Amino acid sequence: MRIALFHNAGAGSGTARRGRLVRLFANAGYEVLYVPMNEKGWEAAFRTPIDRAVIAGGDGTVGRLAPWLAARSIPFCILPLGTANNCAKTLGQMHTVESIASNLHSARIKKIDLGIVASPAGHRIFIESIGIGLLASFMGEMRIREKKDKSRSRLSPQERLSAALKHLRLLAKTFPEARCELLLDEQRVTGDILLFEVANMGLIGPNLDLVSSVDPADGRFEVVWVDGNQREQWRNYLKLLRRGVQSTPPVNTNKCRRVLFRYVDAPMHVDGEVFLKTETPVAIRTESGALNLLNFVDLHKGSTQE
Repeated sequence: MRIALFHNAGAGSGTARRGRLVRLFANAGYEVLYVPMNEKGWEAAFRTPIDRAVIAGGDGTVGRLAPWLAARSIPFCILPLGTANNCAKTLGQMHTVESIASNLHSARIKKIDLGIVASPAGHRIFIESIGIGLLASFMGEMRIREKKDKSRSRLSPQERLSAALKHLRLLAKTFPEARCELLLDEQRVTGDILLFEVANMGLIGPNLDLVSSVDPADGRFEVVWVDGNQREQWRNYLKLLRRGVQSTPPVNTNKCRRVLFRYVDAPMHVDGEVFLKTETPVAIRTESGALNLLNFVDLHKGSTQE
């Protein structure tokens, strides 16, 4: 069996080494194609036959590869190396590299959904979420802050998440509400919104558990939003979360297959990509069962990472 090992060496704490990863899969009997995701030309890997793909990285790496894997129907799994690992946690992919190497050949395939966004700016595919407002602006600011103070190399993933929650709460204090007009399937929604997220995964941003009931295989999105009058409740929720206290997030929720933004004046993100201006209309729909996830349902509890 030939596997492609897509590796983001800079993800998370950056401690997963190429040599060890390749050796573990090779010793398990696989022909390994190593693909460094932090170098140009990684797309060339898809010119050759691939039986299975292992994504060794974080949510950004998963999002970059998802359209390619869907287009070629290549079964994949995730070796979580990122800071948040929202996709891996939602999909039950928090296994060690040793467990993956030992069980890759016998893993069952589970169909999961993707999201497709169409706007005047073009088409994009997402696996985690698309949103407008506070979280989109926060993602852009955190990327600039981390690059400026080089905190990604200095801090552990846990420290980075804590810093992210602190900054998100600070930003939420004065972030302007956005006037929105949209359709959830056929339901019309209007109002002044602090944030709005169309989620395919249960965790968003800095591990925000806003939609714990999400099923990435049911052909529907979980839609969550925070109204302007929920601002202080939202900030209190973030305060408790940073302290390690789990509480019910102050959000409005709905389920739908399609979302249409008729009008919105706020930044937008598609997975980790941020757009300061949102060109409307924006149409969002599910692509049901687009991805083939390798599901390690029979792994014992001791094989998972904490």
